[in-house]
Amino acid sequence: MIWRKLGNVYCPAKDGRYTHAMFPEVDCLDEGTGRIRVYYTHRDSRNYGFPTFLDAELVGERFTIIYNHHEPIMGKGDIGNFDDSGANITSLVKVGGKRRFYYYGWNLGVTVPFRNSIGVAEAGSDDKDVHLTRLFPGPILDRAARFPGLCATPCVIRVGDVYRMYFTQGLPWIINEGKPNVACHIAYAESQDGLVWHRADAPAVENLPTDHVLTTPFVMMHHGVYKMWYSYRGSKYRIGYAESIDGKMFRRKDTEVGITVSASGWDSEMVCYPKVFKLNGTYYMIYCGNDYARTGFGLAVMDA
Repeated sequence: MIWRKLGNVYCPAKDGRYTHAMFPEVDCLDEGTGRIRVYYTHRDSRNYGFPTFLDAELVGERFTIIYNHHEPIMGKGDIGNFDDSGANITSLVKVGGKRRFYYYGWNLGVTVPFRNSIGVAEAGSDDKDVHLTRLFPGPILDRAARFPGLCATPCVIRVGDVYRMYFTQGLPWIINEGKPNVACHIAYAESQDGLVWHRADAPAVENLPTDHVLTTPFVMMHHGVYKMWYSYRGSKYRIGYAESIDGKMFRRKDTEVGITVSASGWDSEMVCYPKVFKLNGTYYMIYCGNDYARTGFGLAVMDA
């Protein structure tokens, strides 16, 4: 496949209140007008990440921002809870006339910098209802007896009557120059209701010797094949690609991803956090750039 870049469509102001525009998630609101909503994560002066959104029109290759909310649409978790230090939305599923958001929360650590767990929130069907309500104060997926590492960046899809989740699962931390660095692969879990999850023992996508972090999976079914895009990191993030027939075990095909860093500019050092969506018969990829999305996000269109 080949992804042709359309450019940087949103970057936070350098002198603004908030930095970064991470983990974009697209909701296509009106195909007739090309109206979409992009949920994403800002960071504030304390480096606290919170979900917000912008509305835009995407017509062909023209992306026009109509409204940017900037402010949080979900507050912090209560002190001591799994999301008291930040919350990042990474997946949206329509369930029973409502919008269900899967996110991961942050706790600051002592021996390691942070711990992540996965939570769920909902909003009504009306897109004017922008504020999210947690379904539970605690996580729906967390560390467990056989899985002692973190859980983060969920992607949830519904196939028939089964919910499938692809997420970052922590491995033993590695020490680099005397400091702990996170290590993780992409794991798989199933659910009948999207709330109670049973995870598989085997990873969906494994690490290679050249990368210690696999994260932000996005999965869609295309021509009978489960296709996954994700971020992988050795020194700097790149976008990877994998395929599966059963939707549980994936084969990495990173050389076929069709997108990488640019020679210069906003995504010249890093490309990461990809999501693919279809609008008016065209497939687009929304993804983030340098410095973990301090330069915001851009679009690419599938040419082949």
